[in-house]
Amino acid sequence: MRRNRIIFIKTAFLLIIIFSLVFNISTALEFKSPVVVVPIKGVIDLGLEKFVERAFDEAEKNGAGTILLEINTPGGRIDAAVDISSRILKSPIPVICFITEEATSAGVLIAVSSDVIVMAPGSTIGAAEPRPNEEKYVSYWSSKLRNAAEQTGRDPNLVAAMADADIEIEGVIEKGKILSLTASQAHKLAFVDKVLSNRTEVLEEYGLSNSSVKVIEKTLAEQLASFATNPFISPILLTLGFVGLAIEVFTPGMGIPGALGILSFLMFFGGHLLAGLAGWEVLAFFGLGILFLLIEVFVPGFGIFGILGIAGIIGSIIAASVSVKQAFLSIAVSFVLSIIIVTLFFKYLSKKPLFSRLILTLNQEKDLGYTAPIKKDAILGKQGYAITPLRPAGTVEIENERIDAVSEGEFLPAGTRIEVVKIDSSRIVVKKVK
Repeated sequence: MRRNRIIFIKTAFLLIIIFSLVFNISTALEFKSPVVVVPIKGVIDLGLEKFVERAFDEAEKNGAGTILLEINTPGGRIDAAVDISSRILKSPIPVICFITEEATSAGVLIAVSSDVIVMAPGSTIGAAEPRPNEEKYVSYWSSKLRNAAEQTGRDPNLVAAMADADIEIEGVIEKGKILSLTASQAHKLAFVDKVLSNRTEVLEEYGLSNSSVKVIEKTLAEQLASFATNPFISPILLTLGFVGLAIEVFTPGMGIPGALGILSFLMFFGGHLLAGLAGWEVLAFFGLGILFLLIEVFVPGFGIFGILGIAGIIGSIIAASVSVKQAFLSIAVSFVLSIIIVTLFFKYLSKKPLFSRLILTLNQEKDLGYTAPIKKDAILGKQGYAITPLRPAGTVEIENERIDAVSEGEFLPAGTRIEVVKIDSSRIVVKKVK
């Protein structure tokens, strides 16, 4: 009798433990109110990663019961997707992923990292082959996909087949092809949990129809970070920056191209700064590069300031980029495009009426009283005097012609007798006649 009582107590205790474990598992994924909606749209970049990080922190701080990711992305940066995946997997709040249109490439990892995946009819998931598709990249990316799938209870082979063409799954995908699934196919393979049409149906399905819903939107700073760090936008911003400065330097009387160039550079560096890729020292380094180039233009030297200026600009771009390879790729693309655009600008656009409104293009004709200046080459070795002080730039008069000039670095007061000792494309260098 006593023995039976002991067996009964042990059995009851064991059942209580089992029931507790089952109850804890079932409630671990219980979706509660309130619901925080985090939209993941467009290209996955480092700006998006910062946004998701903030959204999850805000959800936890405000006591959210469920996070709903609404995904529509063609993919993007693998490193950003890996960071977002890590944040999702570590989240103490259950996460539902709702694919509204597509979750391809890097978007697959974000989707499979969620506790529940819901797809809208007509949406797709897959095609996650990395670029470049070399073995080491494919192996790394496949391991990340497999790991996330294993942690969320999905078939790791299915998700790996979305990245690796060497994986063959009988009846699903043959070797040599990358797996991509429609909503109905993914549901049939039990890769996703539900196929539902919209957010309302998703909330109803998981008992959240009466919950308060808060949609987290990107701030202006986060939008700038996403825009500037986009791998397709960064080279364009650099190109606009280089083109604007080049036109400003070679076209007197303008201000708009230079302002647009500086604005483009500020957007590039500001976006990378907000994304956490660069610090203020990078922006200061770029400013020094511009300063050295200006010194080279207006102060005589031996090219050292020009070299330092170019090195400063290139160095700051490299420091602000994710990798040296990407930095040099962006610089190379922007340099080539800049040369082409500047050449076309001066060859064709400078003759357009609109161009004449932006710069001084007044015809200086003899009939209107204009006297052509003497040729620069003709004044080499000529003497004159300084009309204004040269600090080191100023105005001199040579053979009754007022000319902008610079000294060799020394200060020359007005009235000083001078001699032209050097002429280049943009400067006339003079020295004091002893």
